[in-house]
Amino acid sequence: MTKIHHAKQKKTKPHKIGEEPSKKKGGKGVLYERQQHLYNPPTMSKRMNYDALTSIGFSKNEAKVYASLIRLGPSTAGAIATKSNVHRTNVYDTLERLAEKGIITYIYKGNKKLFEAVKPTQILEILKDQERKFESILPQLLLDYKLSKERSAAHIFEGIAGIRSITEDILKENKPVYTFGVPRDATEKMKSFVTVYHKKRIEKKIWQTHIYDADAKDRIKYLNSLAYTRAAYIPNEQESPATTTIYGNKVTFFIWSDPPLGILIESERIAKQYEGYFEILWKIARK
Repeated sequence: MTKIHHAKQKKTKPHKIGEEPSKKKGGKGVLYERQQHLYNPPTMSKRMNYDALTSIGFSKNEAKVYASLIRLGPSTAGAIATKSNVHRTNVYDTLERLAEKGIITYIYKGNKKLFEAVKPTQILEILKDQERKFESILPQLLLDYKLSKERSAAHIFEGIAGIRSITEDILKENKPVYTFGVPRDATEKMKSFVTVYHKKRIEKKIWQTHIYDADAKDRIKYLNSLAYTRAAYIPNEQESPATTTIYGNKVTFFIWSDPPLGILIESERIAKQYEGYFEILWKIARK
């Protein structure tokens, strides 16, 4: 009687769930590696996704949750927490914020609430909509920015030495000077330095235009004889309480008290307004 021999099948040790099978060439290990690559992107790729999302306004948790939800598909909050490594309590808050932004949606399936990420291209539409909204307010923002860049500052100078410091600043600024509200005795108050001031001003070819409060004919005649100088007066029964001088983006007020006081304001807007007012006065002044 002929014996029939059955070939013994080689026993293979079953691998545990999650354990990597054999990597022999041509074996199933290669396919396993490919599957792992598809469903578990490398850490560097995840990091790049998170960085890209945070750069367009996602918080760190929002980036993790959205990226995880993209890979998972419709999922419960618990599954999202596990996949994203975000604490479950924080996941609920994050999902709520993403839903408010229109970046995720949710449905109820039975007694389960499933969250789902919108198509990534939808985020582009959201960003474009935000850009359109920003463009609509951009003109006002630019105007506010321009006004904020105008730095206004005020400085107070006391005594004749303080007034002299302002005249030195006028020479340093090297811009046309417009002065009105000059009392008749202003020269007497500044006699210790006013002659030197005018000499230096003329050497620098800085024009200065004066408007006196009263008919100071001799002084006006003298000033009009100087180069780069004009002078006139406006008849007034009462003298101005202060002399106003405009140069560059600065306005100064000389208060002829005892001791005198000088207030210097740096503001392009204020300087332009006072310069416009001076032009009106000059048109009606008597030369």
